[in-house]
Amino acid sequence: MRKLRKVLSVILAVLMTASCVVIASAAEEETTPIGSKGNFNVLSYNVAGLPIPSSETEDGKDAYLDTIEIGKKINAMNYDIVAVQEDFNYDLYLREQIKKYDNVVDEDDVVIERHQTVHSGGVPLGDGLNIFSSFAQYNEARQAWEVSAGAVTEGSDELTYKGILLTTVEVIEGYYVDIYNIHADAYGGAESLAAREAQMTQLAEFIKLRSKFDEEAGIYEHAVILTGDFNVSICNENAEGEAYLVQNLLEPARLNDAWAVKTIASIEENPADYTAYYEYAAATDLSYSQASGHYDSVERICYANGNGIDLTVGNFSYFYINGADGESLSDHPAVEASFTFEIVEKTIETGNNDKENVKEEKSFLLRFLDYIASIFRTIGKLLQDWANWL
Repeated sequence: MRKLRKVLSVILAVLMTASCVVIASAAEEETTPIGSKGNFNVLSYNVAGLPIPSSETEDGKDAYLDTIEIGKKINAMNYDIVAVQEDFNYDLYLREQIKKYDNVVDEDDVVIERHQTVHSGGVPLGDGLNIFSSFAQYNEARQAWEVSAGAVTEGSDELTYKGILLTTVEVIEGYYVDIYNIHADAYGGAESLAAREAQMTQLAEFIKLRSKFDEEAGIYEHAVILTGDFNVSICNENAEGEAYLVQNLLEPARLNDAWAVKTIASIEENPADYTAYYEYAAATDLSYSQASGHYDSVERICYANGNGIDLTVGNFSYFYINGADGESLSDHPAVEASFTFEIVEKTIETGNNDKENVKEEKSFLLRFLDYIASIFRTIGKLLQDWANWL
């Protein structure tokens, strides 16, 4: 009988210890309580870093000096996420000034925590897209546009690998936001319009795939912030040949536009109803040039909730970043938005690859071979477009 009591006592002790371990493990997993809130802000800016003579001489502007000044200005600002476009051949000078987003390195100068995306190269190798973040970044990925227009004509968009840049940040332990930065085709010719339409479709599909949109639950695995130079405005949605920003991107990708939510009352009241977007576009008669750089600008910030994280847009504004002479340092305005996030109950099971696949820099040999391939690609595009133009 005594032996039985001892055995039962041992079994009870083991069970109690196991229960404590399970409870402790559960407590460790639930480090972020439901209802927790936080905030972050976003800046998006086309830095006009193209190495062309006009950018260095027109109106006394110098792209090299302007890039240095832009870097200083951004470093003095208090943004959690900075997305830049046309960051081509002067990228090194931009990074030298933006010290607050330096990567964390070990004693061997190896990056152990990335706060800057890896530069894809100058013209014609790179896409001009980069992201700087106060949060650690993971899962960097780039995708060039499948359709683009013009080498000699239509804005020469085919001379660079314009497209999509993606990186993931962890805004609070266990909760992630996917940051997308894009630069769409410019100009208003038929080929450029068709290219942008295809690009918006490609972008929607890319976001739904990479951020893992759950059709049944109607939610992304990660929250989404999409920004960049879209080269299109909502007011053009119903213009001939331009019905694609809302129709091909916002609605199919279940995104909302921060400017629209803060400006158009009917959209703010019901962001999930895209009818208000179409009604605004139908009632607004502005040309591309009238809209660009003013209120419904080509620079945009869009967003979507993620699994367990709800986003609310706060302040939103366009503004110019000026140099010492009072002139704008770029031919584009900057766009900024602040967001509040709230932790809510998760509705879908998520994977465990949130922090995998940190982007590593290519070797010199691979970058050299990419550059040679890009030169031949550029020559081919120029010859093809020149022949069509003639």
